[in-house]
Amino acid sequence: MSVNTINISGDMTTGEVTTRWPSTKDVFSKHFGSGCFTCPAFGSEPISMACSMHSTDVNMFVNDLIEAAKKDEASKS
Repeated sequence: MSVNTINISGDMTTGEVTTRWPSTKDVFSKHFGSGCFTCPAFGSEPISMACSMHSTDVNMFVNDLIEAAKKDEASKS
């Protein structure tokens, strides 16, 4: 996958994104705190729901996730 074609959306689950692009964990920690990963919903809840629960703009958050994911993709090249 090209770093220019990373498709992350609010409909994807937190687990889908962090498993595929481990660097995105930093984004979750930055916006939601490190306790995010011990939440029972983490892994199965949609990103949009996580953003709603934390009063975070989903578009901004997804853009941050994409920037982090680009780092993972670039390291694979």
